[in-house]
Amino acid sequence: MDRFIVEYLPTLKSSTQTRYRVSMRQLHPLFGSLLIDEINKTRLSDYVTARKRGGATNATIRRDLATLSCMFTCAITWDFCEANPVKSFGKRHLREAAPRSSYPSDAEIDRLVAHASVPAGRVIRFLGETGMRMEEVCSLEWSQVDLKRREVRLTKTKTSSPRIVPLSDQALGTIVGTPRHITSPYVFWHHDGERFTQFANAFRAIALRAKVNFRCHDLRHRFASVFLQTTGDLAVLQMILGHRSITMTLRYAHLLTDNLHASIRKLDTKVGTTTTENALETVAAS
Repeated sequence: MDRFIVEYLPTLKSSTQTRYRVSMRQLHPLFGSLLIDEINKTRLSDYVTARKRGGATNATIRRDLATLSCMFTCAITWDFCEANPVKSFGKRHLREAAPRSSYPSDAEIDRLVAHASVPAGRVIRFLGETGMRMEEVCSLEWSQVDLKRREVRLTKTKTSSPRIVPLSDQALGTIVGTPRHITSPYVFWHHDGERFTQFANAFRAIALRAKVNFRCHDLRHRFASVFLQTTGDLAVLQMILGHRSITMTLRYAHLLTDNLHASIRKLDTKVGTTTTENALETVAAS
């Protein structure tokens, strides 16, 4: 663990380092005194049981195990061991909750903005209009914005893959209506040109005042859901959201139902079948 902290952890993004450190604080009490070859499936199962009794969610436990698995990968590279027990440990009983199928409505976003400061309100609108991650919006600089091409160029992303986010009329209007600070490079700033930090906490307070039961990340879900229901284009949505795998984007596929109805209509046109219209006419006549 000490070598992992010194050699590997600094190579990760600061947000990932923070996440790993949180998990390591949970892992240390049970695994910190053990030798590497003493960590097996039984020990892992005991850890899962202890964390569940402590109230941890399946998603949190999975992140802890992912941290431990990463440490074992490093240990194998350093020739400390030959196998990673976390990879062979069954995690089917640690199913994460299904993605939320609801998202903030236009009226709820208006209510959020009304209960926020003007700068924070602009951030909320832009999050819902672009699907960008909170950190991507809060760290956005004017040098990344191309108003002529109506796009934002993101160079620092969660997946470390640069991408371009096109701007809708509403998103473009939000940026155009945002005044530039005389010295600050940030698009969305408050106080004396400072960028927003810990915006998720600020959003929680705003949502509480507005009586809107959603998280800041649900604004990203809102964009994805509306985009997919409007366009039906999963591939483009993947590029806009910056998902490394289409599997992540497929979480929204349940919103696509037009193709299902189209297929059923094809079935209804088979010779000798009764269409919905004919069936309804028969019911009405009787």
